[in-house]
Amino acid sequence: MKTALVTGSAGLIGSESAKFFASQGYQIVGIDNDMRRYFFGAEASTDWNRKKWKRS
Repeated sequence: MKTALVTGSAGLIGSESAKFFASQGYQIVGIDNDMRRYFFGAEASTDWNRKKWKRS
């Protein structure tokens, strides 16, 4: 099986890239450090998207 490593996988571009590669048959390995929370506060966190991917 093909594998894609996607950094920033919970962010906008990373999550869309992960969706695309998953639709092409890739196994996704996603990495995200949620630095948006650090720089912009809890309301800007991408953790909700990471949790959504984890359930998939």
